[in-house]
Amino acid sequence: MDETQPTDAPNDNYELLDSGGGRVLEKWGAVTCARPGQQIWWRRKLGGAEWKKALDLKRDVKEPVRVRFGKLVFLIGGPGGSPRALGPELRESWDRVTTMCSAFTTKMRRPARVLHLFGGVGGHTLGAALGGASVAHVEAHQESLSRARENASLNATTLASRDIRWVLDDPVKFAQREKAQNARHDLVIVDPHSSREAKHGFEPERDLAPLIATASGLLSDTPLGLVVVCRQGNLSPTTLQNLLKHELSIFGGRFECGELLLRGAESVPPVACGTFGVWQKA
Repeated sequence: MDETQPTDAPNDNYELLDSGGGRVLEKWGAVTCARPGQQIWWRRKLGGAEWKKALDLKRDVKEPVRVRFGKLVFLIGGPGGSPRALGPELRESWDRVTTMCSAFTTKMRRPARVLHLFGGVGGHTLGAALGGASVAHVEAHQESLSRARENASLNATTLASRDIRWVLDDPVKFAQREKAQNARHDLVIVDPHSSREAKHGFEPERDLAPLIATASGLLSDTPLGLVVVCRQGNLSPTTLQNLLKHELSIFGGRFECGELLLRGAESVPPVACGTFGVWQKA
């Protein structure tokens, strides 16, 4: 198979099959896997036989598997391909970013300039590029950065923009330097997580407020917005909304905050995976 092109095979999809008992049962392409999750205290709907068939994605899946989310294809499994790194619960957020960037391009007649801090394996970056944006993708973890570039190559014929700058750096320090140099971006996306390369792990209680303040100072004179997703700790949507409003209310616009949910069929209970917050100027 040509590994540089996406496939339209029917089984190239992600699906949440079941949840409960502290774990989720998922289908990644043709591979069914189970993994642990937090606050999954309810009973499972599927029988034990279905769960026993599941593989451990990190231990048992040695070669990357292709998974399609809408128009985008990603690799999961193998080095740098953990479920946490990809974040299927972010699917709606990727779609939102694509829509925002596409609308900006139409309105302003130029691509949106997007900064993606803690870029991971590239979900939001590719979502922005799909909407025609020019993206700076900043990630401190080399394996994640390499996987993000692989994912971009898989989608080369699909992306409206291939203008992606890959930056291996500490995202917080990079953002601080951008602010000091008066660099400006139309949309800033923040998905904070700890990295083995970072000297100190990211702690939302300590680090999120100053990071949002820095990110707000990077917005251009024609800002598109600020997107924050937080998948660690117990940050509430109300807390995140208060943080965003503290920095951005002066500019007007609208705010939306809520839970990040891993969703399956209607009969499968959704799994809470964190919090999202969005400020849009218009």
